[in-house]
Amino acid sequence: MGQDFFINKKSTLPILKMELVNDGRNDFRNFHDKIQNATIKFTMWDLSNNAKRIANSDGKLELKDDDCKLDCDPEYYIVYEWKERDTKKPGRYKGQFTITFLDGSGTLVTPTKQELFINIVE
Repeated sequence: MGQDFFINKKSTLPILKMELVNDGRNDFRNFHDKIQNATIKFTMWDLSNNAKRIANSDGKLELKDDDCKLDCDPEYYIVYEWKERDTKKPGRYKGQFTITFLDGSGTLVTPTKQELFINIVE
């Protein structure tokens, strides 16, 4: 079971966004502070032959609610902005983000519960 994302061939929109979900296992406020000092990479590979189509391309953070300032805990999306070359070959792909925390506390590969499937359609 997984999460499906659809994009047209040779398109750059919609942007791929994944919400970071509070699973209750970690100090989520601390996590959001740490992720602001992290590198985010996106990888996608073809399910038909397991070949990487995108390898460790730069991702970024996007604030979920622009109105959230000091009166709420900020929440973020991890985002990948497509390039036309990324979507030139129709097919079904698997994608993942790798978040490396620059404070030395480790790396997180996401999604963690469901696989992310990217469908590039004609």
